[in-house]
Amino acid sequence: MRYYRLRMDDRTKHRIEPVPLSSLSMKSGMQMTLAQEEDAPLFLAIQLHSQSVFPDFLEYPVPLVSNRMKALLEKYRPGMEWRAAILTDFKVARQEVYWVLRPPKEECLSDSTERYPDRTLKHLVLQHGKAMSPIFQIAGLMEPYIFINLALAESLLRRPFIGIRLERVETESKEGTGS
Repeated sequence: MRYYRLRMDDRTKHRIEPVPLSSLSMKSGMQMTLAQEEDAPLFLAIQLHSQSVFPDFLEYPVPLVSNRMKALLEKYRPGMEWRAAILTDFKVARQEVYWVLRPPKEECLSDSTERYPDRTLKHLVLQHGKAMSPIFQIAGLMEPYIFINLALAESLLRRPFIGIRLERVETESKEGTGS
């Protein structure tokens, strides 16, 4: 099976972005987002302009998806946990609802995966033949990357979603080397 990393498309012009958070508030925000019992909406400030575009996927400060992308993801992974994120521009009094993506974590790292000395990811390789959820995160990674399988990737690409890029992830072959 082929897998892809779901990424925000940096080529999208005039894309909205949450106002940068301090590293302290970002860390506490990530911890609140990851807490299972925390269901209160997450509020993030944005700044709109006349040409602002609302992409269907935002990677930072946490993985966020639009309502229409959430509907598709729920078809591939029913019962996935969600948390509302309210993106607000206080100057123009406009709010948009996004959803914090909380897919299951899979134990699927190959021994061929390489890391930098600070334990961040250098080169990712997934295990061969490991059955995984259609959408998942990888247990043991510091980075909050989102991964999807080929069927979900094709389904996303058949629809007019805005601001999405897919990056193929290497999977070890049957012999244990990457492919």
